[in-house]
Amino acid sequence: MTPGLPALLLFCLMAAPAWGQAYVNRPCPANAPTAFVDDLQPLWYRRFWTGECRDLPRLRCRGGRPYWNEVVATLSARAPVGQRREIAARACALGRRIGFEWTSPSAQRRIDTRELQALHLTLEKAPDVATGLSAVEARVRTRTGP
Repeated sequence: MTPGLPALLLFCLMAAPAWGQAYVNRPCPANAPTAFVDDLQPLWYRRFWTGECRDLPRLRCRGGRPYWNEVVATLSARAPVGQRREIAARACALGRRIGFEWTSPSAQRRIDTRELQALHLTLEKAPDVATGLSAVEARVRTRTGP
């Protein structure tokens, strides 16, 4: 191995796209699923978190709200101060699971846009954040398995 090769390899790895690093906001960990099945799925996953359609087919993508970074922020703000960290962690984990499922190829997808809207409505209409999260977590488990 030539002396500059390890440095070059390190640079290339650092320059590679890190799906989730730039667009998943705190408090969520910036690690995206690694089992994307095609080149479009990570772009749709970014759409799920940000609401932006950048690099996606214009006729198929409608940007806007709600998007999961905003959902996490809203749920955290609505939660009692003592529960905010736990609520944020649950919302982040739920977003990762829902986002990956929603972005899966249509033949495999178990959460579509209509279901995504229903899940969001459940969160909005719940009497409190923890109850809403529990209801959505149960519904997602029913659709996707344990």
